[in-house]
Amino acid sequence: MKSAPADAPRARLLARNGWSLIDSIVTLVVLGLCVSWGAAIAGRVVADVHTAAAAREFAILFQALRWKSVSENRNVGLFFEQSGGTWQWWEVRDGNGNGLRTAEVRDGTDIKSSGPHRLETTHRGVRLGFPTGQVVPAIPPQSGVLGGNDPIRFGRSDLISFSPRGRSSSGTLYITDGRHRLYGVRLYGASTRIRVWRWDDREMQWRL
Repeated sequence: MKSAPADAPRARLLARNGWSLIDSIVTLVVLGLCVSWGAAIAGRVVADVHTAAAAREFAILFQALRWKSVSENRNVGLFFEQSGGTWQWWEVRDGNGNGLRTAEVRDGTDIKSSGPHRLETTHRGVRLGFPTGQVVPAIPPQSGVLGGNDPIRFGRSDLISFSPRGRSSSGTLYITDGRHRLYGVRLYGASTRIRVWRWDDREMQWRL
């Protein structure tokens, strides 16, 4: 009987090591994909949490300003202005009894009581605006497509006013993470009712 070649054990060992190396490579690739997918999902979740929180904070602020106007018996509100590509805002109050006006906020007649405030300061990655590259319809029952550089949709001005008689400006404030998430804080002037809408980019529709 012939004996096995002297290098047979080495060949078997190399074969085993070869398959072990391939298995390790496959495992590392799968783990890498899982980590990447997990990081992407986690990133979307974190972005949604921050964007949703910013929208809720504006809804709470609207409610607080509504009661503040009643308690102080004068118009109060928010004045928005774009600076260096970033939107900022001030809390303002009527200084001469004729309501809030953009020109009077700018000349100091209507008083800036706090600010400027920026979303980016408290919510990283969140801003007033719309997602890049998405076609988003207006919140029902309005029609048309959202976009452009003005996320403060309260008529022609960037001023939101609350009166001591329980009325307010009507419109929507849009908040985004710039990629996937978009929220709309809708204020109904006649009733000062507030609703927070969320754009579902998978179902392609607005949800409360």
